[in-house]
Amino acid sequence: MEFLLLKVVSMFRPLASLGYAEAFFDIAGAALFALLVVALLLDSAVRKTLSLSAVDLLIGMFAIWCLTIYVVYFEQAHIAHVVKMLIPLFSYIAVKNVVKERVQYVKLLLWMIVGFSVPVVVSAGLIAAGKGVDYVSFWTGIPRWAGAYTASHSMGHSMTLFLITLVLYLHLTAENQGGGAVKGRTATHIAFGVLAALALYCLYKSQVRTAIVGLIVFVSLYLYFFNKKLLIVGATTLIVVAVLLLPYWMPVLLPDVWLIETGRDQSLMGLGSGRPTFWLSDITQFFALPFDQLLAGVGIGREYHQQDLDLMGHSDWLEILTNTGIVGFILFATLQVLMLRAILKIKGREKFIFLAMFCSVNVMMLVSNSYVWRIQVSQLYFMMLAYIELRQTLQPRVEEITLAADRGRGGVSAR
Repeated sequence: MEFLLLKVVSMFRPLASLGYAEAFFDIAGAALFALLVVALLLDSAVRKTLSLSAVDLLIGMFAIWCLTIYVVYFEQAHIAHVVKMLIPLFSYIAVKNVVKERVQYVKLLLWMIVGFSVPVVVSAGLIAAGKGVDYVSFWTGIPRWAGAYTASHSMGHSMTLFLITLVLYLHLTAENQGGGAVKGRTATHIAFGVLAALALYCLYKSQVRTAIVGLIVFVSLYLYFFNKKLLIVGATTLIVVAVLLLPYWMPVLLPDVWLIETGRDQSLMGLGSGRPTFWLSDITQFFALPFDQLLAGVGIGREYHQQDLDLMGHSDWLEILTNTGIVGFILFATLQVLMLRAILKIKGREKFIFLAMFCSVNVMMLVSNSYVWRIQVSQLYFMMLAYIELRQTLQPRVEEITLAADRGRGGVSAR
């Protein structure tokens, strides 16, 4: 029963990110988290135990700190932002405790893909039909698309996570076949290929450059660990095509560079939608705060323009610092270190795909506000990341037991 609830969450979380009937989907998001809690409680009641690790304890400490400073800075903070920050982290704990078998984890990924497929197809259809525009750039006159989502950034980061999920699913199912290709699933692979092409189309149309950078980091690291020849060939081909098509994609993806090249703007600090300017300003303002706010931040989710502060963010890591203070930043950074350590402890080459995903997301967090309060991707990401700890206790695959039994003498063992 508890695993069924996880499958429901995995499928409906991507659907709950659609821009239609937004108020309804806000309620649905809370209901999905409630299902996760119920699944965790059911599992704990049946097994009469709850698996907690150093990562889980750090999550608990970070949650206590966030709730405490929310109370202290009640007038500036927003409970919705606190909830959006903490739900994904507790989703990690729920999945780690409920999932018992490798096949269950793979099924969760499949249900995520099924849920993602609807907004991917609908978004691509809307864009092709000339609908779903987020806004039109004043400088270039080029429209930026949101598709079926509420904003272009939501669509862009969702498309990147969807593509990562596809690769992770195909990688793990291929490993279940002894490292070879999955046989008898041509139709599935064709469908996945079509969905991947549509997601890439939506990602390009969203013009979310940080999501594109995140995808490039993931693919580059994945191929570096698993197929270096393909990485070299693919990178060379991509560079050649990018140079040939420079006049077409530069105004779309690098409008600030294009403005400098055309003589309309000479400000290098305006690159990346003004990120260097915003980051320098935020850091300067933060370290000028009183000592108590240096430790506790200015309030989680506070308005950017309030009480002589003009915090613009554009970086999850920077927003963690300004919103939760130095203490919250240290707790969150320590949590990431522990997760990285858990990834590196995974036996075999399987660790590298999770390392690629972890590095990709952290790069996006560094250069954009993507995975802290954007719950439509952060919750799914932490549910996927739960594998890094549950991998140590997952029941072995059937073929692993069989092979070990054939090799063993008088007993059955598993890798």
